[in-house]
Amino acid sequence: MIARRCLSRLLLVGLLLPVGFGGAARAAVDGPLGAALDRYLGALVAYGYSGAALVAQHGKVLLDQGYGLADRARGVPFTADTLFDIASISKPFTAAAVLRLEMQGKLRVDDPLSRFFPAAPPDKAGITLHQLLTHTAGLPESLGEEYEPLGRDAFLKRLFSTPLVHPPGRRFLYSNAGYSLLAAVVEVVSGRPFGEFLRTEIFAPAGMRHTGFLPEAADRARLAHGYTLEGDWGTSLDHPIAPDGPFWNLRGNGGLLTTTGDLYRWHVALQGDSVLSAAERQKYQRPYVPETHAAHPRYAYGWSVSPGPDGKRMLAHVGSNGVFQADFRRYPDDDAVIVTVTNSTASSAIAVADQLERRLFARPHGDPPAVAALPEAALRRCAGTYALPSGEPLAVAVEAGRLAVTPAGSDGLALLGGAEAAHGRRFAERDRQIGDSLTAARRGELGPLAEALGTSPALATARWHTLLAAGEKALGAWQGESVLGTVSQAGRVVTYARLAFARGTRVLEAIWAGPTAESLSLGPALRPTFFLPESAGRFATYDVGTDAIVRLECVGAGDSASALRVQGAAGTSTLPRRTASDAPR
Repeated sequence: MIARRCLSRLLLVGLLLPVGFGGAARAAVDGPLGAALDRYLGALVAYGYSGAALVAQHGKVLLDQGYGLADRARGVPFTADTLFDIASISKPFTAAAVLRLEMQGKLRVDDPLSRFFPAAPPDKAGITLHQLLTHTAGLPESLGEEYEPLGRDAFLKRLFSTPLVHPPGRRFLYSNAGYSLLAAVVEVVSGRPFGEFLRTEIFAPAGMRHTGFLPEAADRARLAHGYTLEGDWGTSLDHPIAPDGPFWNLRGNGGLLTTTGDLYRWHVALQGDSVLSAAERQKYQRPYVPETHAAHPRYAYGWSVSPGPDGKRMLAHVGSNGVFQADFRRYPDDDAVIVTVTNSTASSAIAVADQLERRLFARPHGDPPAVAALPEAALRRCAGTYALPSGEPLAVAVEAGRLAVTPAGSDGLALLGGAEAAHGRRFAERDRQIGDSLTAARRGELGPLAEALGTSPALATARWHTLLAAGEKALGAWQGESVLGTVSQAGRVVTYARLAFARGTRVLEAIWAGPTAESLSLGPALRPTFFLPESAGRFATYDVGTDAIVRLECVGAGDSASALRVQGAAGTSTLPRRTASDAPR
């Protein structure tokens, strides 16, 4: 039976949010705070943000709105109805499925794996569901690539033959494979496919009519496309998928598609008994074990629990598949929730959620500079190459009504970073991790790289060899490396290193998600920083992750600027234009 308070909130949600895949988008912007949040996110679009956000407090949705484009080729806007991939935010739903079965008397969280899989080998037979739920089973992070066509039986065979990283119960080690194993337990116990169980036992009672692995065919136009710096990644359904959902390296730990409104419905459901009883909800949200590399968070069942901005509880989970990123934050004692999503690697859902949190809890925050429209000629006069005091070049090009400013090395990277002083210790640790990982990799030791990636040595080895092979195929043997630095770009923390090969160099890019690198890639050069016009001759870039603003001014008269003045956290530098005679011979 649904508690009266919960029922009233469900009715409120139904009035404010979309009621089905087929309905028209209904954006909610309520009150002065909702309007302020909307203005901030609207301003971020010019700086590369696309996605959606929901903010609610005390049973009122202050904001539920989309920004930018969900499909650039067709010009489809991101709306409150757009479906997106929540990646690892799928884990709280897997945990809820296990507790739903416990509530029905069909299992207990202290049951060992041997109860469900009699053929489990001795080192894994005693692993409990509690240990899987809290990432303390000793299983590796993953057993292969997410879209590998791996069925349940093949997954179980691989998992049972894979050595444990440490004995069960010893410590926290985040494991996607462990949550896939929990999905297999749900199937064995319920006798139903995992996706069907979620739909009938979790989503339906919570009123989540937008959530699942496979939306109806007629509604797939609502799926957001993902975008990397290389282009259109497509939708999650454009990548290998089984007839009933993700393959098993992804099932249970990711792969769910949903909307901001449905995640709010889940928050509401967790305040009543529609899905889990009070006893199961208490068990679900209780912090059990400290997380690795974290000062405060402790892990519950699918939730990271830590103090919020006002010291009260925050339950959160982040999800990223390397393209889509989502952040789901619940503040039960403040009756508040924040949901953010981005569909582009050019923006960060985590950084956007940080900004919304500051505004919701009246914390200090900054705003992006206003953007002006300038004629193309005013942009072109700034284009060219400028010289840093060290001699490093800084290239400025015109792209889509803005300036793309590309550094060549560590000095230019630091100049454009804008916030080193405030984040120096954290960024220096990222530099050290990548530097140590590369030094060890040159010796043939990939353990430090596996630790930096937060994955198993076997998977880290496979990923590194694939990456390195591409560089060596083009440029010959790998001969050396140097770390260029760590910066925050569009809210994502990125470490760059230059790898020297026999016939040239490539730039390694590591994008971080918390203490681990969620992706590694190899490219020809450092990524550009984009500066938007503020006024004639003046441009600015804004980083959502640090609130840092760096400004450029094109100095001098005539058709071409004679110098570039850069103003950031470290002060002001004037860089002269570099002529052909200045170039190294």
